[in-house]
Amino acid sequence: MRRDRINKCIEQLKILLKTEIKASQPCSKLEKADILEMAVIYLKNTADAHARSYSEAHAQSYADGYSRCIEETARFLSAHKQTQKHSKPVDSCQITSEIAKHGLWRPW
Repeated sequence: MRRDRINKCIEQLKILLKTEIKASQPCSKLEKADILEMAVIYLKNTADAHARSYSEAHAQSYADGYSRCIEETARFLSAHKQTQKHSKPVDSCQITSEIAKHGLWRPW
């Protein structure tokens, strides 16, 4: 029973991997171990290709977001420079001295 299931699955793998089998060993008889090895190699290659395409897509998305952030920052800074020319800078020492003159309000 168990052996039959294993043999059926190996036959199904052989059918699914028909093109890979023809490319690597066109005229020889394949053992079950050969079919299993080819299935493992095929799955690894497919997973690696998927991971590369996934990584490339994320890298492009990251680069696009980074560029957009730089553009918005530059736009903000250039707009801020225009308004800063007309406004007076606030001196933190000036604020501190005013607080010292009037004293702090304490509820007790």
